[in-house]
Amino acid sequence: MEFVETKIGKRKYLPKRSRGGTTKIRLLSEEKANVLDPSTKKISPSKILSVTENPANPNYIRRNIITKGAVIKTDAGLARVTSRPAQHGVINAILLLKKK
Repeated sequence: MEFVETKIGKRKYLPKRSRGGTTKIRLLSEEKANVLDPSTKKISPSKILSVTENPANPNYIRRNIITKGAVIKTDAGLARVTSRPAQHGVINAILLLKKK
């Protein structure tokens, strides 16, 4: 399978048939993320502003490419991506707690 670079922008996706007849949603771009607040256990959709850290490749920060493990800046604050956008078709993230 080829790598799909999920970027920030209006939602675009590409359904792909995979083995066994199931389909995967290949997310090409997205502007919102489902962010979980660990203190209140509430999930809220938040607008993605930028990518601040990406352990997969340092060049992805400059190009705003979202992969699993990337830290994104949202309206709610900094959050770490826990889903695989290019395979799951959605961006789920957990809000990072601020260090005091």
